[in-house]
Amino acid sequence: MIATLKDRLTEALLKYEKASIILRVALSVTEDRGRSEVGDFDYKSLVSKLMELGYDIEPKMILRALERDYGIIQTSYKTSNQHWWRFIDEDAVREALQQDEEDPEIVLIKTQALSLDLVGLEKKLGILLQRGLKTDLDRITFRKIAFEELPLLLDVYRRSTQYEETREISQRIKKILTLASKVVKNSNAKGNYPRLPEKEGKGENNDVDSLRLLHGEDIS
Repeated sequence: MIATLKDRLTEALLKYEKASIILRVALSVTEDRGRSEVGDFDYKSLVSKLMELGYDIEPKMILRALERDYGIIQTSYKTSNQHWWRFIDEDAVREALQQDEEDPEIVLIKTQALSLDLVGLEKKLGILLQRGLKTDLDRITFRKIAFEELPLLLDVYRRSTQYEETREISQRIKKILTLASKVVKNSNAKGNYPRLPEKEGKGENNDVDSLRLLHGEDIS
């Protein structure tokens, strides 16, 4: 399961087109009826509200995914003819639904950032910085990051700096690029990072930009 609730909400809304409708209507049910001792909303009321609003949706599968796969809701009460859920964090759900209506470019930036696994990449670079590029496998791994992943990050970084809503993404990417620069500087200082083959230095412009970043150019 994805670490943070915010990321889980983003992933669920991207994967399931109707998840936003179901969550919005579930929130509406909660508002209309008020919080119950047994839960925030129940299946029967949710289905009834969906039909009332003109949606022909069977929510069972998505509700199951929101609970089991994403931890966005949890069962609070269940019998043979009733099923109630609570929101793990109602405010977080509302915020995610508001963001779901954002500028398509902002949505694209967030989607691309999520697909790049920034947390995993930062962790990987942290390990390489700690132990250095000592083995062929270390050097191959870092070369792959430098020529395949960093150019993609740089593109997302440049666009993410243009919006307040994606500032957190730009800051994390900047941290990753700085970390990558430290890895190569540290290895060059220790003399255990051979020069890259010339053919790999003749890539696309993004590759050139990434190498400049690795050698300490300001990315602000």
